[in-house]
Amino acid sequence: MTESIILLHEKTMDLVNRLETVEYMEWTALVELRDQTLLEVKQSSGPSEDEKQLLRQIGEFDSVIVARMLALKGEASRGLQNIAQSRQQRKMYQYAYTPGSFFFDKRK
Repeated sequence: MTESIILLHEKTMDLVNRLETVEYMEWTALVELRDQTLLEVKQSSGPSEDEKQLLRQIGEFDSVIVARMLALKGEASRGLQNIAQSRQQRKMYQYAYTPGSFFFDKRK
């Protein structure tokens, strides 16, 4: 169990230090590692004092991690809105005229 807590601590510190450049998949891997480590802690007899200290240090970065994840969520949401808007505009342009119709240009 100590190894998994130490690994989680190292990964958390690494991602927090590279906060602005971390990719979505790295955040997903961190969340999965946290889930796995917490499951191990619950199944064991309890963490030692050193392990508790490491877990507290990891917990101190929760607000920073959550804030970054929310920022990424907002970016993704705006990107999806832009895609939907461009599709709608393109659709309106493509189907503005009845297929098979003719256009006659009258000159004076």
